[in-house]
Amino acid sequence: MSEVEPGEMKGFEVEGRRVLILNAEGEIKACDGICPHQEVLLEEGIFDGCLLTCHSHLWQWNVQTGEIEQEAEEDLKFFDVKVDDGKVFVTGL
Repeated sequence: MSEVEPGEMKGFEVEGRRVLILNAEGEIKACDGICPHQEVLLEEGIFDGCLLTCHSHLWQWNVQTGEIEQEAEEDLKFFDVKVDDGKVFVTGL
């Protein structure tokens, strides 16, 4: 958890899948690390602590609700997260 400070994000390989870990003001979230539009790495995008924006075509998702915001035409898959002893565990891949 120390690798992802509040308002930051970082991509990881988990079970052969790219997963993006986001720290939304102290709440850890996890989602697909690849944009559903054209397979762009979302970790190269913009995260303001709430909205995740793909840098390629500006699709946006609200990481608090998982809902589509501006421009996005497809949902982004979010995963369940458990934090234990400073480690982040992602389930539901």
